[in-house]
Amino acid sequence: MNKMKFILNGCDISFVAEAPSDITLGQLIKQTDKIEPDWCACGICSCSDPSAEPEIIIDYDSVRKANDDVDCIILEDNDGE
Repeated sequence: MNKMKFILNGCDISFVAEAPSDITLGQLIKQTDKIEPDWCACGICSCSDPSAEPEIIIDYDSVRKANDDVDCIILEDNDGE
């Protein structure tokens, strides 16, 4: 599976993220909405460092931290939202 690496930029925080290259925008937004604190959606941009290790791993129906040192929490799925 091809992966893309990008930066989730927030007001005071940013993460190197990785997701399948064919993920839809809807799937991506649904997963990033689970990241707390809210990264403020200041932007998504390309990652200029191809060797950067991802901090957030996004899949079609899930999101997770790459390790315990990532400064956020991932909220559980809420089917009613």
